[in-house]
Amino acid sequence: MSTIPPDVLIQAMNEAVVVGVEHVEAGGLPFVGVLVDNSGVISDFGVNRVRETRDPTAHAEIVAMREVLNSDDRDDLSGTTLVATGEPCGLCYRFAIDQGVDAIYVAVDRDAVAEWGFDYRTSYLSLGITDELRSTVFNSFPAERGNEPFARYFHTQINNGR
Repeated sequence: MSTIPPDVLIQAMNEAVVVGVEHVEAGGLPFVGVLVDNSGVISDFGVNRVRETRDPTAHAEIVAMREVLNSDDRDDLSGTTLVATGEPCGLCYRFAIDQGVDAIYVAVDRDAVAEWGFDYRTSYLSLGITDELRSTVFNSFPAERGNEPFARYFHTQINNGR
């Protein structure tokens, strides 16, 4: 298991939050995922592409992980850490764990994300993500502006009458 330098995590998380805000302002969802290793960021900042691609698995975190798997000719993602604006859903956790991601750092945990209107906690058990398994990779890593993408999304939805 690798240990990612704190400055790499901070920079990646802060950039992910900015990308999340930008994606919301462009009509997207507030979730962003990015992979890092000891050298720094190794993927693009993945955003949810489900609508554009019609691929129900094109969640932000999976988009970032797929990019590294497809571009680096890797067999797995061992030695990497996933940084995400919101705690991943069960599908994204399952993909990350199955691909060997060492750790997952999130700005906003699943309970706070649910308060913003994204309650996917029931997806965990159906995909075998128990609290015990989750605890092996989960790390809270609050960012100063971590809630901003979710707040902007929430207010956009209210202003649009949804």
